Formats: sequence, structure tokens, C-alpha cells
Amino acid sequence: MTILFASDLDRTLIYSKKSRGHEVSEHDLAIVEWRENNPAAFMTKEGLEIFKELSSSIEFLPVTTRTNKQYERLFGLYNPQEKPTYSIVSNGAVILENGRPIPEWSDKVKEELEADCTSIPHVLSQIEPYIQRGSILNSLQAENWFVYMIIDEDRFTVEDFEDLSQLFFKQGFTLSKQGRKLYVMPNCINKSLALEFVTDRLEAEIVIAAGDSLLDLDMVLGADYGFIPQHGEVILNNRTLPSHVQITDHTGVLAGEEIIKKVYEICYNMYE
Repeated sequence: MTILFASDLDRTLIYSKKSRGHEVSEHDLAIVEWRENNPAAFMTKEGLEIFKELSSSIEFLPVTTRTNKQYERLFGLYNPQEKPTYSIVSNGAVILENGRPIPEWSDKVKEELEADCTSIPHVLSQIEPYIQRGSILNSLQAENWFVYMIIDEDRFTVEDFEDLSQLFFKQGFTLSKQGRKLYVMPNCINKSLALEFVTDRLEAEIVIAAGDSLLDLDMVLGADYGFIPQHGEVILNNRTLPSHVQITDHTGVLAGEEIIKKVYEICYNMYE
């Protein structure tokens, strides 16, 4: 039986210093990402140990909004010889097979972008007023796939989020807030669709999925077993969830550990 565990990374399995919480001591944390010689992302040591044991017996599929370059910074998540066969990066715009993009997939996404979605320059022009008044501090492009912004959390209001959500929804985008980052994501760039492609490729019989944001929701809902951290954007938006989707008891880095333990338990019971 092929079991596929597809998971978002940031704020689901791995956590920055700001998002990890204060319940775990430094001694009990493992560094999984370094940036400019500084530790940037963490898991609990126990969670990482279980994860490495788990990923050696099932198919692990990282599914992230990170670009390939940003994803490659995760040196501590697994050993080079144990990296997953498949990885989904750029929110599903790119699927890596043994570290190389699958051209047929990215070409398909490019065609859909051209047919259905507003251009990146058009997106940037519409957020310019927010930049001028200081509620958006910076805007960036993820390899021409989508736009994400760094916001001033004190100045960027709930009303700002709702206004932009409605504006971009009409144009074929989803807006997602993840900490200080705000994503304007074309609907045709979708983690769930990319996961379906890999599921078929691997002929996986059981799919487990985890994620914290609205960009992960379809992927989690479509899995056989789904997990959402208690601090997740989905929970904060008071979404009603089906019975096969569990919300963690913990927040922060302990939520990541809890998800890994629950996945381990599911797999153990299946293989027993």
C-alpha cells in the first residue's frame, strides 16, 4: 500500500522564531533552515526524529508556497540522499521530480495563467495605494507566478483585507494572509491540483494532507485524512470542517509535532 503524506511547510510542520510559540525551550528545538548564517525555521527535536522515521516508510510530499530556491534552504529537514522524489513548490505552479521541474505541468499552468488570470503588473498597480500609505511595506514576485507582500500588521486592517479579497476574487485570485505575508494567488495555481497529479503518478492509495492556510484548504479537504493547526487561517475564519479533518490541540511548533505524531499513528495502524 502506498501512503502519501502531503504537507505544507511553514506554520504547519516548520516554524519561524516568531511563529513557533514559547511553550518549547531552545534545548528541545531542532534548526531546519539557516538564512544568512542565522537560524530561520524550527521543529521540535522529537517531531523531527519521528518525521525522519516516518518519511522513510511512506511517500512524503512537501507542498509549499516557497519557490524552489527558498525550498532548497531547508537543509535540516532531511538528509540529501533522503529527499522526497516529488516536491510541490510555488503553491503548485511547479512540481519537482528528483529536484527538476516537470515541464508538462508548468507549461499547463502557464497556459491557464494566460487564459484566465490578470497579469502581475495589473496586480501590482492595484496594491500601490496600500504601499503609499504604509500598510503594505513591500511587494515581491515569486518567479513570475504570483505576488506576495510584507504588510505592517498594525496598519493593515481587517477592512483592508476584506476590500482586497473582494477586489481580487472578481479577477480570479485568492487572497491569503500568513503572518506578515499576504499572498495574491491566481486560482489556477493550486496546491490541490498539483497534489492530484502526484497522487496519480505515485498511484497512492491513501492520501494524508496538512496545512494551515486558505491556500491549503482544498488539498486538506480532498485528502483521506486532513490536519489543520489550531492557529491556522482556516480556523480563524470560522470554517465548518468535515469529520475527516482534525484540528490540532496545540498551536505553534507543538502543532507541527502533533500532526507528525498523528500521521505516524495512522500509518502504524495501517501497516500493523
